Amino acid sequence: LGLAIVMAAEGRVAAQVLIALFVYGFYHAVSLILLQGATPALRAFDMRIVSASGGAELSLWQLSVRSTVRPLLVYAVGWLAFELGREPGFIFALALAPLCLELGMMFTLPTRQTLSDLAARTLVINVPPPQPHRAPAAPMYSATDAEFGVRPHRK
Repeated sequence: LGLAIVMAAEGRVAAQVLIALFVYGFYHAVSLILLQGATPALRAFDMRIVSASGGAELSLWQLSVRSTVRPLLVYAVGWLAFELGREPGFIFALALAPLCLELGMMFTLPTRQTLSDLAARTLVINVPPPQPHRAPAAPMYSATDAEFGVRPHRK
């Protein structure tokens, strides 16, 4: 009976983890669709995710792959760590390894792509915030500017 309870508890934990992974992937996919290639955090930093081939909008395939690669990788490595050794420190350290790898890739690759970006063929780009139109403070011509002709003389 004790073994059955432990197995049931582990099954519930696995189901909860899978639900959490689904919610994470669903949140990212919906955010990327509704916010035109951004999550709320990316939008706050004026960034956006585009296709690596020409900067086009993300396809449904790219949305789903990019949203699920990272959590599935962390889950798979964490599950492997749990199976290899049941010490919490070992599990945590091994589950953290893919995130450290992605951070290292982000700071060392010229394109700053992570594993999720490489798998989905996407790029994270900076988007400058919209600027309101501002009139120039001074005339836009000078005495030597041939485009506007000769400067008018004052009498």
